[in-house]
This record gives sequence, C-alpha cells and structure tokens, in this order.
Amino acid sequence: MLKRTMILLGLTITVGALLLVVGCGGANNLMPSTPTIVSRGGQPPSSPQLRVGVTIWGYKYVGARSVDPENDKLKYRIVIEGPVTLIFDQTQGQGEFYTTPWSNQPVSDFGSGQWGYVKLPTNLPNGSYVIKAVAFDGSNWSPNNQLSINF
Repeated sequence: MLKRTMILLGLTITVGALLLVVGCGGANNLMPSTPTIVSRGGQPPSSPQLRVGVTIWGYKYVGARSVDPENDKLKYRIVIEGPVTLIFDQTQGQGEFYTTPWSNQPVSDFGSGQWGYVKLPTNLPNGSYVIKAVAFDGSNWSPNNQLSINF
C-alpha cells in the first residue's frame, strides 16, 4: 500500500511539473506582447479628509486621510495656524505621526486610505485655528484641504 501511494505521489508531482513547464496548451494571454512599464507619479493623492477630536485622556488631535490612485505610500503635512502655529510635516521630519490618536509609536508613512494623526500640545492656547492638510505620494502633492475650529 505504501509503495503504491509513493508511486502515485511521484506521478502527481511529475505531471504537475510538466504542466507548469509546458502549459496546458492554447494561447497564453497572460503575457502582453509589449512590456508594461509601471511608473510612479501618475496622479496626485486626493485632498485629505480632516478629523479633529479629543481622546478620553484629554489629548487633542488632528487626523488626515487621503487616497492615492496608484496606491503609493503617503506622507502628510498638517499646519495649524491660530494664536500659535504648529507644523507637522513628514516629508521634512517635523513632528510625530501616529496610526491612532492614542498611539505612542510614531510611523514614517501611511498606506493609501489610512488615517494619520498628530497629537496637539496639552498647553495649546484656546482660540480660533485654521487647520490645513496635504498629502504627498513621493512625486505629487494633493490639493489642500482646510477647516476652521475653536479650541
């Protein structure tokens, strides 16, 4: 019985290898006749959505989310202007960005469609602020999005 099983297993492997190398016949439509060149820098990411909030621990945060048509990794620039100006810019290494507002593990970039968050200083003065955000896919900047808020 064991000998017969070993022979069948060997034949199955041999037939599978032959099918892999030779193919099953017919036209091979999986390979294009001319090579396809994939290039970065096609279309810019979408204008970021913005989210502002406070965690249950009392930390204020700003979040940005953009989608890139080529699914490139994204870096964000968030500028907060008011009684004080804060600049969080991943392309320049300014500020720390997180995948959640309560995280303590900074990240260097985000997947297309993934929210990126910055924590605001606890001593941020109350007042009226304008928050601006753009996303960068390595080649193109997204359109700007902004909102006004009072803290």
